Amino acid sequence: MIETCSEIMAHAHAINMITARDGNVSVRWASQSHWFITPANVRKQQLQPAMWKKISISGEILYYTEMSQNLRPSSEYPLHSKLQEKLPKNTESRIVLHLHPTYTVAALHRGIKLEELTKDFPELGFHTKVAPSVPDVPAKSEMLGDYCHKNLGLDNDGSVRYDIVGIKGHGVVSIAETPWRAFEHIERLEHICKIVLVSGVFD
Repeated sequence: MIETCSEIMAHAHAINMITARDGNVSVRWASQSHWFITPANVRKQQLQPAMWKKISISGEILYYTEMSQNLRPSSEYPLHSKLQEKLPKNTESRIVLHLHPTYTVAALHRGIKLEELTKDFPELGFHTKVAPSVPDVPAKSEMLGDYCHKNLGLDNDGSVRYDIVGIKGHGVVSIAETPWRAFEHIERLEHICKIVLVSGVFD
């Protein structure tokens, strides 16, 4: 699964959803007492599974591989830590994927409420539950993690109400049980945002 997530980050860079050192993703398995996150300051087209950082549930950085030893966890670690804290029963894994898709960020900048796009584009709502967007809060902060936790509708048992949330001036965060499903939520929302912005109709 880490290998697939690494491939997704390279793909996201190739299609301009992130620049080379942007974006991050974490993986947690319900059966394990730790989780994994992408390292900071690594070009995503060069990201390898052995570079990932291993984190205990209590937040301790654990030994993973020699290649990852001198790397730091992603600077968005506080965001991922909040969203990976608990997993609901009957959930085998959780992927938290953070990208900066151009048209979605542009729509947020334009003031478009992403969660209301399902009114005109029902196929979006059928496949992807879009949360109310997070306001312009500092990246890499505990506050960002708190807002995403709240707006995604994470309950005390770790269950989640929404699949994706926009962050004004920043990007999106998607949650799913598999890597490609997490990516598809972002891809689907990005496609609709592109249609809306190209149309010039925003009301």
